[in-house]
Amino acid sequence: MNAALQQLLSLARRSPLMVTSLALLVLLGVANYFLWDQQHTLAEQHQEVRHNGESMLTALTNHNRIIAQFASVQEALAYIDKNLVTETDLAENLNYFYQMETISRVRLSQLNQLSSQPPSEGNPYKAIPFSLRASGTFAQIMSFLHALETGPRLLRIKTFSFNRGDAKKNLLSMDLTVELLGNP
Repeated sequence: MNAALQQLLSLARRSPLMVTSLALLVLLGVANYFLWDQQHTLAEQHQEVRHNGESMLTALTNHNRIIAQFASVQEALAYIDKNLVTETDLAENLNYFYQMETISRVRLSQLNQLSSQPPSEGNPYKAIPFSLRASGTFAQIMSFLHALETGPRLLRIKTFSFNRGDAKKNLLSMDLTVELLGNP
């Protein structure tokens, strides 16, 4: 290895311009690699900033629509919160069904608030079950169901069944199990 090094030193003494050119070439190659890498990194950062700017511009142009949607969501949540039932307020809960009875002119012969299950984890609302029996004409029963479904309280009909009541008076009897949305 010593002989090869000596030959390289002797070549460098004979042509210093070639050695300087080679050293400069290697130095410029290394600098070119680092500059290319830096340019590539800056191009990626520029692309990301440009994308974020375009997203921001889109959000700003849709600002009024987003504000309107947010307001409607807040209004819907306020409506839901205003119409939640409280499980312990039995009189108020049953009175809701009696109001629907008056509106539709059915007769509620049975109305019970059942015990509810605790809400699942992460659920901000509780389902409060009720069982009831209503009797009346077909139109009255349908009016009662419509009043329940479109009333201010949010409810889900779990089960229902119809029975023929008094055939002379053309009456039907309906058994329902419903769940009202309530506070946990």
